[in-house]
Amino acid sequence: MDPSEHRNLNYEGNNRPERSGIFRLLHMLRSFFYSIRKIILVVLAIGLPIFIYFGFIAEDPVFEPQYDVEIGRQSVMSIEQDPDEYPLLSPEDYPEAYDYIRNMVKEIAASPEVQYADLFKYDSVQIIHRDDVLNAFCTPGGYVYVYTGLIHYLDHPDDLAGVLGHEIAHAELRHSAIRLQKEYGRERILEFLLVGGVGLPGLIQAKILKDMLTLNYSRDQESDADAYSVRYLKDTRYACNGAAAFFDKLIVEDGDASIPEFLSSHPDSGARVRDINAEATRIGCDTSYEEVDTAKWKAFKALLPAPEVDEDQPPTEEQNGEPDTDPET
Repeated sequence: MDPSEHRNLNYEGNNRPERSGIFRLLHMLRSFFYSIRKIILVVLAIGLPIFIYFGFIAEDPVFEPQYDVEIGRQSVMSIEQDPDEYPLLSPEDYPEAYDYIRNMVKEIAASPEVQYADLFKYDSVQIIHRDDVLNAFCTPGGYVYVYTGLIHYLDHPDDLAGVLGHEIAHAELRHSAIRLQKEYGRERILEFLLVGGVGLPGLIQAKILKDMLTLNYSRDQESDADAYSVRYLKDTRYACNGAAAFFDKLIVEDGDASIPEFLSSHPDSGARVRDINAEATRIGCDTSYEEVDTAKWKAFKALLPAPEVDEDQPPTEEQNGEPDTDPET
């Protein structure tokens, strides 16, 4: 045999184990990726429906109500760090005004319909000095904020009680928690609350903080809050359909164009008035206004910083002078 042929045979023979090893490795890799694919399919089959349910369908939060308080606490910190947007009146400077509005909230929260009165922070009402804003809101966990613009706009305490009942209902029914859960998922919200968002991108943390104050409610959530505001006011001194009177004034003065953003998710405000009044009729609660409360209301408004006067408009009764009536409720 030619020596060169002998060398070639040895060369090919030496290659066989190497090529065999490569084939075994490729086979192992193929089996591994096939197993991984099966695991991924199983995870998707189980996890995707759960994600879709909790992210887009579930109408109940999957975390406990005490986490709502922590969400609210984060919102409070965000508000306090932005005094230009949220200039808060100091309770030390306006003690009588705060006594009045806190007593109102306390009376509403005493309703047997309110489940979380002992857990949520309804007693920590804050007044925001913005006469240009017709608004009020309640964060998750029951931190209530009311703008002076809304207070000066309303004609009667029952109207404010109706608005506050509506906002408390959003907290009680945990509407913000549900919206945040659908927007970000349970794990991200809990991570944000429990470890301060460590591991979450900064933009997501900032967006969660912003959305805690600005997420809009659905039409059904707004309708539920309207109905519960009536129930909460049933056992109070206030007309249980106070929220309807507020809507009536807005509609009469400027139609739906003047409905503030925090109450505007429902497209037909007239229907909301009818629904609120229908709920009041259904449960048989008092819808009458007390004149003595009207006088105390004027005294309460006089305790706040006077609103800026439009030079083209005559001053209102409150701007001409302070009523003598004691505003305590």
